[in-house]
Amino acid sequence: MSTRHGELATLLAHEQWRLEQLSYDVARRRCTARQCCEAATVLERLSAVLREYAARLPFERSCGNGTGPFLITPEDDCDV
Repeated sequence: MSTRHGELATLLAHEQWRLEQLSYDVARRRCTARQCCEAATVLERLSAVLREYAARLPFERSCGNGTGPFLITPEDDCDV
């Protein structure tokens, strides 16, 4: 696993754990305004990081039987 991929995977796993903990506090009505604001900041940061990561991934487009997007390479024959 490359460093960039590993760092993103680690970040996502860590923040998933933090958000899960917050969800328990929300359900118990024990979360604070500060926790909510911090979670919103984390989600905004994750959103930016994921957009940057996505911008570096190969292009995807819908093709074929309509089951969803998949990777298109120059060798693929796809009529869109």
